[in-house]
Amino acid sequence: MATRSNIYLIGFSGTGKTNSGRAAAARLGWEFFEMDDEIEAMAGKPIPQIFEQDGEDRFREIESEVLRRAAEQERLVVSTGGGVPTRAENRDLMTASGYVIRLTASPETINERLTASAGSRGRALRPLLGSEAPVDRVRTLLAEREDAYSSAADYEISTEGLRHSEVADLIVATWQHLSGEQTSEQGPGA
Repeated sequence: MATRSNIYLIGFSGTGKTNSGRAAAARLGWEFFEMDDEIEAMAGKPIPQIFEQDGEDRFREIESEVLRRAAEQERLVVSTGGGVPTRAENRDLMTASGYVIRLTASPETINERLTASAGSRGRALRPLLGSEAPVDRVRTLLAEREDAYSSAADYEISTEGLRHSEVADLIVATWQHLSGEQTSEQGPGA
């Protein structure tokens, strides 16, 4: 396994892990690793179908396998699924192979973001939220996951009121601070 050479973005759906993570990877000249895409490729079906046909336990097993594959690589910015840190083995794997940065937003902001992006996702928002991501359900899931999120994170960034580019800048700065490494901004292909 690699040393702590990856950046893992954790947090609830709608906190900006994918878009901000992709931008941070571009700035660093690293690869971007979207766990949801990798899970769907491995399972050969969309995440809602995995939940429906195979159950949440099977989904979590696939999720952990995909995380193990990411941890074997270096210089990845990994956008994790919202439930990844709920498994102790996943938390251990992330902290052993990278720096874990938690992205946060209020339940109301998460609800607004997920509702606004529902059309572009072309599917239910998240299997545990349903199609409308009711703010009360978001609040409940956030509370249930708080201990897992806070125990896994090396650092926390609030994405409230920030553009993805601003969050990406904070991710890179946080990584530089945590790792002690410096980098110049690099574009794709640098």
